[in-house]
Amino acid sequence: MAKLIKKRPTRQPSHPGEILKEVWLDELGYSQSYFADLLSEASGGLSKKSTIQTKLNEVISGKRAMSAEFAVLISKVLKTNPRMWMNLQVQLDIWQAEKAA
Repeated sequence: MAKLIKKRPTRQPSHPGEILKEVWLDELGYSQSYFADLLSEASGGLSKKSTIQTKLNEVISGKRAMSAEFAVLISKVLKTNPRMWMNLQVQLDIWQAEKAA
């Protein structure tokens, strides 16, 4: 049986915030403000909308990494798996670490 050799990606993986905005929010027609409302409600009132809106904007603009807590919250609202969001972040982190090494 032939051994499969997996090539390393040559381009930087997409940031999870880019995926969140382009694939989810834009397609659903959600503004960042509206989505922050949904996230705040999903947190059970533990996080203020203004705090979530700041985090959301920073994730979408690529200034902040996707945290596990934020991945869980996003997954509650979008009915996705938090592992998907974390896998996107891990792929990006590994790619950046390999480029730096």
